[in-house]
Amino acid sequence: MSSFSIEQSAEQIYHPKTKEYFKEVLQSYINGSYRSAVVMLYSVVVCDLIYKLKDLKELYDDETAKDILEKVEEAQRKNSNSGDWEKVLIEEVKERTLLLEPADKISIDALRKHRHLSAHPVLTQEDLLSTPNKETVRALMRNMLEGLLTKNPVMSRKVFDTILQDLAQHKKFFPNDSSLEEYIESRYLKNTNEQMRNLIFKDLWGIVFNCTSEDCNSNREINFRTLKILFKKYKASLLKYISENPIPFNKFKEDSQPILIRLTEFIGSNPEVYDFFEEHTKTKLKAQIEQKWSLKVRSPFLRESMEQHFDYLIEEMHWTEYGFTEEKFYAKHFLDADEMKLLYSWASENDCLDKYYHLLIQQFIHSSDYETANINFRDYIEPNLKHFKREHFLSLYDGINRNRQCHGRRNAKYDNTQIKKYSDLILGSDFDYKGKFPNVTFQ
Repeated sequence: MSSFSIEQSAEQIYHPKTKEYFKEVLQSYINGSYRSAVVMLYSVVVCDLIYKLKDLKELYDDETAKDILEKVEEAQRKNSNSGDWEKVLIEEVKERTLLLEPADKISIDALRKHRHLSAHPVLTQEDLLSTPNKETVRALMRNMLEGLLTKNPVMSRKVFDTILQDLAQHKKFFPNDSSLEEYIESRYLKNTNEQMRNLIFKDLWGIVFNCTSEDCNSNREINFRTLKILFKKYKASLLKYISENPIPFNKFKEDSQPILIRLTEFIGSNPEVYDFFEEHTKTKLKAQIEQKWSLKVRSPFLRESMEQHFDYLIEEMHWTEYGFTEEKFYAKHFLDADEMKLLYSWASENDCLDKYYHLLIQQFIHSSDYETANINFRDYIEPNLKHFKREHFLSLYDGINRNRQCHGRRNAKYDNTQIKKYSDLILGSDFDYKGKFPNVTFQ
């Protein structure tokens, strides 16, 4: 593990004026003037807080920042010779903004105490001025660099609106989630602390799952993708936050199909979230899921495992009628491209791709007419033949053999020949296709 470098971290200081002032702190530290370094470091921190509040005020019209600056100016006017205004500044920032995490607040308090000891004589001590040691000064400098000086002031409620506007404006710029993640990480996340990320996530949850305004509807997809990225990056801390603040996460629009699709998809990927739903929320969600197969597909959290979810889809999504002359095959739902992509990712993550391919085979062999069988072969079978194993090919051939809509269609011989090119490699070129599956013919 590489050691922390004060010099390198100093180059990352956000505000140019702060960066300039910090050079004096660093020079005092290098020269061994530790008392001077602490006194100057405290002044730099005070200045940096003011600069960041001014940025929030001027760039984002932040009302809290405005009010704090007015209070500080008023404290200065009342007693221009006193440093009480500095205390007002620090306390207001600590209590009313998200600029500082809890640990950073403690660090600033420690710095303030060391500064007082270094700057003000203590008459009861032999050495009137306290001199901190090198390790203490270095720790104070590091804490201030990491906790405050290198951070962007993007820590206010107003910034959430900025993020939403930015994503809405540029939503077509991100063809995949990796490009979106790089963008929001560089522009926003690297400048936020845990408290702010929690609030952004909570507000995004409300926008994505509990809002049906025109803006929410038109930007739901980009906001949903951002929500997923946030949860993936900060899963542990966000789960803790949800567990401590469950009420906002127990709300969703029950009458919006787009919202329900995204909600079940999110929980399907993150079933831990479902555990924090209250019983009445689970009941409402289950009732909605029961009405739509598009929601059932996305609800593995209702089963004990992902394998059981695929077993459920294979069994419940398809049925067969046994007539006097032949069997008739039907499917209650055919997977669309988004559902296949989602199920494939879940199967990959949970080591059950065999189940996924069996599901696709069932989709094809339960085609209820020739045209549907043609479409289903192109969608479910042809792109995946190279992945099929012995049991997949046997199931596929058995289904084709039994369902006239699969073996009696005009394209059957050509499609079966395409299958055979791959199955010969698995079953062997001398496999008795005619004997085992007499209705399956080849070109």
